[in-house]
Amino acid sequence: MKYFLTGTVIALIGVLMAYLMNDWSLVYIISGIVAGVALIWGVLALGTGKNKSTRTTSSEKRREKQQRVTKMRNWVLLAVPNIIAVIVNLFVIS
Repeated sequence: MKYFLTGTVIALIGVLMAYLMNDWSLVYIISGIVAGVALIWGVLALGTGKNKSTRTTSSEKRREKQQRVTKMRNWVLLAVPNIIAVIVNLFVIS
């Protein structure tokens, strides 16, 4: 939940800066970059893991997979509010 709230705060900062500067393209830049980086880190977190030869039991494999999925989910939760801010800016404001 804290990742979603962090993403929401970043999206609100981007919208506030765009409003204060009266340049709504800043929403694309700020929220778009944050969302893109978060999604890339999410994909990379899902793909990286320990060397398979160091894992000996299936419980270690399951635990490691669960940790990777949790990291990926956290990054996606950070990206969602920023993606929403970009979409709203695209269809409503612009």
